[in-house]
Amino acid sequence: RVGYILNTHIDYTNICVSKCRFCAYYRNENAPDAYTLSSDEVCERVQDGSDEIHIVGGINPALSLKYFVDLLSTLKSRFPKATLKAFTAVELKALADREGLDIHTVLSNLIEAGLGMLPGGGAEIFDVKIREATCPGKANAEEWLDVHRTAHKLGIPTNSTMLHGHIDGPEHRVDHLIKLRELQDETGGFVAHVPLPYLHGKNALSDDAAPPNGTLDIRQIAIARLILDNIPHVKSYWRVMGIRLAQTGLRAGADDLDGTVIREDIMHEAGSDAPRGLTENRMRNIIEETGLKPYRRDAFHSPAEGVNN
Repeated sequence: RVGYILNTHIDYTNICVSKCRFCAYYRNENAPDAYTLSSDEVCERVQDGSDEIHIVGGINPALSLKYFVDLLSTLKSRFPKATLKAFTAVELKALADREGLDIHTVLSNLIEAGLGMLPGGGAEIFDVKIREATCPGKANAEEWLDVHRTAHKLGIPTNSTMLHGHIDGPEHRVDHLIKLRELQDETGGFVAHVPLPYLHGKNALSDDAAPPNGTLDIRQIAIARLILDNIPHVKSYWRVMGIRLAQTGLRAGADDLDGTVIREDIMHEAGSDAPRGLTENRMRNIIEETGLKPYRRDAFHSPAEGVNN
C-alpha cells in the first residue's frame, strides 16, 4: 500500500537573506519579481478539497510573528478541515531570533493560530563543513534539530528531510540519518522522512556539485528505510525525483508519493521538470502502475476519513 494526499503547496514569499548556494528561488527584497503574499492571496491559491496546506517560504526579515499568526488564523477559518503543515525549522528559528523569543513561545503562538504539523525542509546536510559551503546563512544542524524537538514536545508531529547528491559524501549522509534516528528515539515525533535529490541546474552550487545520479537517489531511499527503522514512513517525492524515478523508489523502500501538490515553485525554479501538480486519478494510476495499492491519507498518514480506499 502506498499513500498519497490531496494537498496544496504555497510559497508565501521568495524574499530570503540566506542565499543558499543550491537555491534558485530566493530574491533580494528590491528584485522586480520579489513578492510576499497576503493572507487573502494565500487563501486564493488553496485548491478546494485539500486535506493539507503546505506552506513554506524564504527567510524574509520584514515579516513579524503577527504575519504568521494572521496567516494561519485566516487559513484555519476558511479551510477548517485542512491540516496546516507550515514553516520549516530554519524559518522558525529566524523568526524567533527577529522577535527575541524562544522557539517554544513562537511555536505555542502558531499552534494556537492553527498550526498542525511542521514540514521537514531546511535540514539539508547536517555536517558542519558541508553546511558552511552550501547554506551558511541559515540555522545550523543543532538548531534545526532543537526546533523539531520542541515541536514534538508540544505535540506537533513533523517530517524530516535530507538534501543529497551535491558535494556531500556517504559519511555525511549516514551521519545525518543517524542524528534523525537519535532524535526520533528521544521524542517519537517524526512521521515521515523525505530524501531530496539535489537539482543540478539553475543555482550557484552547480559548478561544484556532482551531476545527477538516479542510482544514488534510489539508494538514499533504501538506506533511509533501513537506518530510520523508527520513523514510520519514507517518501518517494515525485515532485523532485520525477514520476518514473519516484515509481522506482516505491520498490526501494518508500511507501508514499506525497501529494497532488497543485502548485509548487521552489523545486521548479531549481530545475525540476516534473509537472507542477497531479490529479488524484493520475496519482492513483502512477501507484497502480508499480503493482502497488494506493490509499488516500491525511497529513498524519492515517487513511482519510470518508474515503473508500
